[in-house]
This record gives sequence, C-alpha cells and structure tokens, in this order.
Amino acid sequence: MPTLTPRSLIRGAAIPAAMALAATAPQAAAHTGQTLLTCTVSTTSGKPITLDPPVRLVAQRVTARATLALSQCTSPTGAHARLRSGWLTAHGTGQASCVSVSDINAGGRITWYDADKRQAGTSVLNPDTVRTGTVKSYNPGNLLLSGKVTKGRLTGATVTGNAVPTSDVSACATTGLTSVAGAGKVTFTV
Repeated sequence: MPTLTPRSLIRGAAIPAAMALAATAPQAAAHTGQTLLTCTVSTTSGKPITLDPPVRLVAQRVTARATLALSQCTSPTGAHARLRSGWLTAHGTGQASCVSVSDINAGGRITWYDADKRQAGTSVLNPDTVRTGTVKSYNPGNLLLSGKVTKGRLTGATVTGNAVPTSDVSACATTGLTSVAGAGKVTFTV
C-alpha cells in the first residue's frame, strides 16, 4: 500500500495522492531533532477524511477535512508523558492529483487527554507556519499531518507523520476519491 505521511496530511499531501501535549507548560526551542511525543493516528469508523471536489488523475484545488484519533501516545523523554491520546480536527487545501499535492495550506487543533481520559490541554497547528511544497503520495489525507505547533501544548514543535490508506484508493484515476480512511504515526519534535 502507498505511504501517507502526516507531513503530507497537515502540510498537504495527496490523500489518494489524497490522509502535536505535555504535563508542563510547552517550551519553544530551536530544532534539535529531539522527539517529544509519538502517537498512532487514524480515521475512525464512519468518519473518513473528506475530499472536495474529488481527487482525480488531473490536479485541481481540493479541500480536505478530518477528525483524526491520536492514541497510544508515548514521550521518549517523559516530559510529555501526561498526553496519552487526543483528537485532531484539521482542514487544508492543496493542488491535488492521484499522485501528488502541492501549494498546500493546512492547519488544525488537537485536544489532548490523559490516561484517565481527562482533558490535558490543546495544541494549535497554524496554517501560516505549514511548509508548502509538493508531496508525492497515494493518500491525499497526508495534507493534514504536518506543520508547526503555534499555541498550547508543544508550542514550537514540528509535526510530521505517515499513514497508509485503509480504504480502497484505486478509483482515484477513474471516478475520483471523495474520501479516504487511513492509519499511521505522527511525531512531535523540536
């Protein structure tokens, strides 16, 4: 199956080419490559990433929207161990086709939860800080999984990820894709 990257999800990948947190106050820091948090990310039953208009073989401006589940979150340093799960609500636009997406503008908000399922803060992914470019992918949802945390938990962290479609994306080149389901990982680093 093709790979869907969170970088392409939040940053704007083609999700058929079309598919952020701490127990202490967030800290802004220079990029060191240190992993702060890693989570499993997935669509949920009956709630795929939606694509409008459908992603097709020929590139066109597409809007992707999703509510994604973050689970099994781990903090290698222990600094963000309180963040165990969350919900990422994201939206983005990009020039998408079945094989790539470019000119990406995306953002979102994560609501975090602790081990007892109590709210543990939020993170804002600002569309103004999302890197634009071209992402090669068979999963247009990748447009929603990358960027920068600009407010709340993990402020200053870079968000990257990858996911694999769990729904059939073979109709992209013929009838187009209006939605896609997927699962993978998302990582927050400084």
